[in-house]
Amino acid sequence: MTNNEIYDVLTIDAVSRQLGITPRTLRYYEEVGLISPALRTNGGHRLYDQSTMDRIKQILRLKEYLGISLQEIQEVMDAEESLNEIRRTFQENIESADGQRVLVRQYIDVLHNLIEKMNTKIENVEIMRNLYQEQVERSLHFMDELEKK
Repeated sequence: MTNNEIYDVLTIDAVSRQLGITPRTLRYYEEVGLISPALRTNGGHRLYDQSTMDRIKQILRLKEYLGISLQEIQEVMDAEESLNEIRRTFQENIESADGQRVLVRQYIDVLHNLIEKMNTKIENVEIMRNLYQEQVERSLHFMDELEKK
């Protein structure tokens, strides 16, 4: 970490205030391996850098927008890291068309896997929504029958 980067870190309290989550949530994310602190002070206090902040924001978006579990978030984050690694390797292998083809296939496979997981999640949410919709329709029908009495 460079001298400039040392000044670009935030404490656990600052991160939790900025992102609207509790310090316990950040510690839990660390316990389950979703994040790791950039470094610790001599007193053992956690310090987070911008890349960790970005990762936490991504975790929160996935939780809020997709309603997925921390295990599923970990799978998505791992897949995104794989995609980044494939991109880096691709750029390093600009001389080898065969190598690039293999990497593009790997990239597509990772994306297909992510899409399949999301499609499964969407299907499950649609099933739940349809069940609730059926309950609404039955309840409205029941209400109509009560109105006729």
